Amino acid sequence: MTEQTLAPQKAGPDAEEAPAQAPGKAPWTTLVVVGVAQLMVMLDSTVVNVALPSIGAQLPADPAALQWTVSAYVLMLGSLLLFGGRVSDVFGRRRTFVTGLSVFAVASVLCGTAGNQELLVAGRALQGAGAALLSAAALSIVLAVYQDEEQRKIALTAWSGLGVIGATIGVVLGGLIVTAVSWRWAFLINIPVGIAALIGALRAMPALDTSNGRTLRLPSAIVSTAGLAALSFGLIRLHEGFGDPTAWSGIGAAVVLLTAVTFMEIGQADPLLPLHLLRKPTYWLASVGLLLVAGVMISSSFLAGMYFQRVHEMSAFVTGLSLLPMGLAALVVAMVAPAMSYALGLGGTYVVGAALQLVGTGVLATGSDSVALTIVALAVIGAGLPACFVPLFGIGTSHVKAEESGVGSGLLNTFNETGAALGIAVIGTILMTSVDSGLDGGDSVADATTTGVGNGFLALAVCSAAAIVIALALRSLTRGSGAVRPSRA
Repeated sequence: MTEQTLAPQKAGPDAEEAPAQAPGKAPWTTLVVVGVAQLMVMLDSTVVNVALPSIGAQLPADPAALQWTVSAYVLMLGSLLLFGGRVSDVFGRRRTFVTGLSVFAVASVLCGTAGNQELLVAGRALQGAGAALLSAAALSIVLAVYQDEEQRKIALTAWSGLGVIGATIGVVLGGLIVTAVSWRWAFLINIPVGIAALIGALRAMPALDTSNGRTLRLPSAIVSTAGLAALSFGLIRLHEGFGDPTAWSGIGAAVVLLTAVTFMEIGQADPLLPLHLLRKPTYWLASVGLLLVAGVMISSSFLAGMYFQRVHEMSAFVTGLSLLPMGLAALVVAMVAPAMSYALGLGGTYVVGAALQLVGTGVLATGSDSVALTIVALAVIGAGLPACFVPLFGIGTSHVKAEESGVGSGLLNTFNETGAALGIAVIGTILMTSVDSGLDGGDSVADATTTGVGNGFLALAVCSAAAIVIALALRSLTRGSGAVRPSRA
C-alpha cells in the first residue's frame, strides 16, 4: 500500500520557486492576509441570505432577481475556480490573488450602490469571478509558502476553519447589519476589509515567481469553464423542481462538456485538468468528501434559517444569533484539530467529524419543535465541520506538487463549491416540495415548514452516512503513514 504524507511534493525544474524562507519556517503574515480574504469570501456567500427580504422590499427586486442575487455568485465562483487555479500557476499567485481581491472589492461597491436589480445581479456575478481568482490563489499560496510540514499542517487547519467560521458569521453579521443599518452595508463592509487585505498582500506576501513556459491552455479552459457553468446553472435550476427540463438540460450539457475536456487533457504533459490526481484513491475520495461536507454545511444553515424564521417567526438578527453556537463549536474544534490529527490521524479525525454530522442531522431529521434542541444539534454539526474539512484538505493537498498547486487546489475547491451548490439545489427542492405538499394537505405554514426542514435534514443525514463510509476508506488507506500522524512541532 502506498503511503500518503503531508510533506510537500518535490517540484520539477520548471516549478514555481518557493520563498526565501522555504523549506524552513515562513512568517505567518501571509496566512493572516489570505485568511482574512478567505473569511470575507465565505462570509459573502451567506451574508446576503438574511438580507434578501429587505433587498426585495427596498430596491425593489422581484423573486427571480433575488434568487439570482445568490445564484449568480455561486455560478461564477463554481465555474471559474479551476481556471483561476491555472491563472495563478501561469501568471503568479500573488498577482492573481491581488487581482481577484481588487475585482471582489469593486464588485462589492457595485452591489452596495446598485440602483436596480439588474446592477445588483451583475455585481454579484462579478463578485463571484473575483472570489474564484482569490480563493484559487489563496490555497495555492498557502501550499507554496508553508513548505515546512508542521507549518503547513497549521496553515491548512486555519484556512479550512476560516471557511466554516466565515459562512456561519455571515448569517449573524447579515442579520445585524440589516437590522441596524441597511442591506447595502452587507456588501459595502467588504471595502475596508478588502483594502486592508490588499495592503497586506503587497507589503507582506512573497512575490512567488511564476513557472516558465506554461500557458493557460485556453481551449481546455473554455470548455471546462463552460461545463462547470452549465453544471452550476443546472443545479441552481433544480430549485424549480426535480422535473424542470431546463435544469436537466444544463446538467446534460455539463456532462458532455466535462467529458470532452477530459479527453482533451488525456496525455497532455502540462494539463489544465490534473487527471493524474484523480487516479489517486485518496485524492478523489477526499474530493468527494469535500463535496459532501460542503453540502451539509451550507444546507444546514439554510434549513435552520428557514426553520427559525418561518416556524418560530424570529427576526433576521435573532436567527443569526441562534446560529452562532454552530459557528462557535466549529471554532473550538478548529483550534484543537491539529491535536486531534496527531492523536487520531487525519482519517480518524474525519471519521469523528462525519459521525458528529450524522448525529446532528439525525436529531434534526425528526422534525423537532424545540428551539433549544435545534440549536444544540446545529452546534454538533458545526463541531463536525472542521473535523471534516481539515483532514480532507490535508489528505488532498498532500499529493499536489508545488508547480501545480494552483490547479490542484483549484480542483479541490471546485468539488467544495459544487457540493455547496448541489446541497442547496437538492435540499431546497426537497424543502419546497414538502412544504407545498403539506399546505395542499391543510397543514399550517409552520407545520408544513417543520416537516420540510425535517425531510431536508434526513437527506443530509444520508450524506453524512455516506461520508462515514468514505472516512473509513480514507482511514484504511492512510493508516500508518505521515498523513495520519503528523509530527509535533
